[in-house]
This record gives sequence, structure tokens and C-alpha cells, in this order.
Amino acid sequence: MKTLRSATPPLAAALLTVVTLGYTLHRGWILTQLWLLALPLSALAFLISIALFTLALWQARRDAQRWPLAVTAVLAVIGLCGPVFLILEPEAAAWTRFQLERPAFAAAATVEVPEHGAGDYYGVALPRRLCFVSANCKVAVIGTSGGQPVRFVPDYVGIPDGAIGYGHFTGTPGAGPYDGFGDPICPTTELAGGWWWLTPCPEA
Repeated sequence: MKTLRSATPPLAAALLTVVTLGYTLHRGWILTQLWLLALPLSALAFLISIALFTLALWQARRDAQRWPLAVTAVLAVIGLCGPVFLILEPEAAAWTRFQLERPAFAAAATVEVPEHGAGDYYGVALPRRLCFVSANCKVAVIGTSGGQPVRFVPDYVGIPDGAIGYGHFTGTPGAGPYDGFGDPICPTTELAGGWWWLTPCPEA
């Protein structure tokens, strides 16, 4: 019973760390869905996270053993500083999210898509189980590279247009630009399995 009580603050901090990092890695989806409400919601979520981490540290500090406080403190640093780092380094965030969700991206690359310029401009709907991969639950064709369609799942879709996200290429990708829903985007970071991170082109 005593061991369980000692482990409660670190376990709570671990769960909170997973939530804060997951929220940050999917902030593009949140921005797309909530738009103007996303900023105050994110600020509120950060303040709540600080309060909950502080509570966990206070509980751990009351324990006679030292390890609960040490572990909780490390997790609090990761849970609060990690999101800040990922926001300041979007390419690191894109790489991290891709690696964590790589099987889902691999599945999205197999979804049938029409030729470039045909069908819905924003793409075809992904299976519901893959919706978390794309900010609008769709995979689009934003151009061709080497004669093959470039599949695109947006990490963020702007209002009224513009997008950044993940593109799937067959072979070495052309430099672009590609159609990011009205904005020219180019591959900047190679991920794996033909996937690249696409952001606004340097000359745009």
C-alpha cells in the first residue's frame, strides 16, 4: 500500500507528460478544428498542466522516500519543457510525430487517390481509424513527382487556405513547389518510407 502511494505522483506525472506531448504534437489538428479558439484553449491547457505538475511535486515531496520526488521532477521538466521545444522546433516535432505514428502513415500511403487535378481538391476521406493522421481526415494529391502522384496529409490547414504537412513520394522527390491548398510548399525534411515534411518554399 505504501509503495502504491509513493508511486502515485510519478504515475500521475507520467500520464500528464504523455498528454502534454501528445497535445503539442497534434496542435496542427487542434488549430485546424478550433481556429481562433485554439490559442486560448492551448494557454489554458498549459496553465492547467503547470498546476497539476505542481500538485504532483507537492505530493511527492511529502513522501519519506526520495525517488518519487526525483522521478516526478524529471517528468515535470519533460512535460513542460518538451512542448516548448517542439513548438520552437517544428521539424523536430514533425519527425517525432511521424516516428510515433509511422504505421498509420504507411497505411495512409496505400489509400487510393485520383489523378492530380481530378476529384475533390482537398482529397479523399481516410478510414476513420486513420483520421488522426490528417488535420482534415483526408489524403490529397498535391502534384506529381517522377510521373507519380504526391500524396499529402496536412498537419495544419489554414483558413481560408494554405497548409503544411506530410507528403509521400515515389523515389527521390522533385524540388517543387507543390500545391499546399493555395500556398507553394516544398519538401524540407526526409522522414522514412517515402515520406517528407513539407513547409512553405524558401522563395514563397
